[in-house]
Amino acid sequence: MVEKNEYYAVEFIDMTHDGMGVCKIDGFPVFVANALKGETAEIKIVKVNSSFAFGRLIEIKDKSPYRKEPICDHFSECGGCNLMHMDYQMQLNFKKYRTKQTLRKLGKIETSVKDAVGMLNPYYYRNKAVIPFGEENGKMIAGLYRKRSHDIIDMKRCYIMPKVTSDIVKFMKNVFEELNIPAYNETIGVGVIRHLIIRNSHKFDDISVTIVTLTPKLPKKEIIVKKLTSRYNRVVSVVHNFNPDNTNVILGKKSKVLFGEDFIRDEINGVQFKISHRSFYQVNPAQTEEMYKKALEYADLTNNEVIIDAYCGIGTIGLSAAKYARVVLGVDVVKSAIADAAENAAFNNIKNAKFVAGKAEDVIQQWRNYDVDVLFVDPPRKGCDRSFLETVVAMDIPKIVYISCNVSTLARDLNFLQSQGYEVLEATPFDMFPQTSHIEVVTKIRKKKQG
Repeated sequence: MVEKNEYYAVEFIDMTHDGMGVCKIDGFPVFVANALKGETAEIKIVKVNSSFAFGRLIEIKDKSPYRKEPICDHFSECGGCNLMHMDYQMQLNFKKYRTKQTLRKLGKIETSVKDAVGMLNPYYYRNKAVIPFGEENGKMIAGLYRKRSHDIIDMKRCYIMPKVTSDIVKFMKNVFEELNIPAYNETIGVGVIRHLIIRNSHKFDDISVTIVTLTPKLPKKEIIVKKLTSRYNRVVSVVHNFNPDNTNVILGKKSKVLFGEDFIRDEINGVQFKISHRSFYQVNPAQTEEMYKKALEYADLTNNEVIIDAYCGIGTIGLSAAKYARVVLGVDVVKSAIADAAENAAFNNIKNAKFVAGKAEDVIQQWRNYDVDVLFVDPPRKGCDRSFLETVVAMDIPKIVYISCNVSTLARDLNFLQSQGYEVLEATPFDMFPQTSHIEVVTKIRKKKQG
């Protein structure tokens, strides 16, 4: 029987989906953060459940050859980059393995899983940062949340954000302190500054900064904007957002542009996009370009297809595919995203794309008479709605390219499609989030030929 607070000598035999080491004590599974497969170590049991336990690494006896020293000072407390102790090739191997295992175990999918596509430089890639502000011992702090808490770590530098993002956070913290503008205190619900949201363009020099406050007014806003834009001439957009609610939702309903316009520009595979402070946009555009190239390869377009881009957001996939297709039909439940998609189509002079706001499962039924050839689907983490998949089957769409940010819900959805006469031909994992256990997967699906 495994006992809490007891110490054990163990060998790690596997890894969980989120990168924890797995060992067994008398057949009882124990999960330990920052441990690698193949290592032996002394651990302390910190929590025991009925069918598994959690341990803490005390001392590694035999180190894995794939272990590396994390370069970030905040690694042990932050928890965001939970694979930073693995060398990069092991991270890629781990993501391929997890994809294959999850598809097989949860979805009963036996298919070819390609090597995970990595980055030449797996740092400083994240083009959007949401930074909470708070106070500690009378001083303003800003950074990242401690793992499994709402305690803020005062950030020195984050190695998955561009260096300029970390610099802007430190600069703005100093400006707010200098102007005596207090941070939000979540416990008692007072203060002013809640978050900074910083976006960087991958292809251009544009940066946008959104200041989220508890109060309807941002004190000394003219001085703040002047200091920020004088110091960083790449900042082309400054927005003030007012969020008075006691909530984990970052943005409130009301926003006001303080400088420039409410967008930055970026480009993916030759298509330019305007990205507002509310837009959903992939956080790693360099990898997004590669991922969309794979999605287009899987779609095998001949300039004559009718395409549906479901859960289309601001139209990134559909507009990337438009020059290779006859018609692109995009749908998303977020009205502002659809407005952005239509504007992006006009901005790029793309005339064969149409975007509609609504639930995907409802809207695509209106497109039955188009005789759809290809479906691109890129749903949120919860995956596709069952009624949406049922409609896809009823429409007899012959080709599907499924882009997923959650392999578990991908496996579930593929299992359903497989039961309805589709075959999963190939899957390619993409490392959109290096140093973390998150995986993005592009999957090629075809309707089986009858007879």
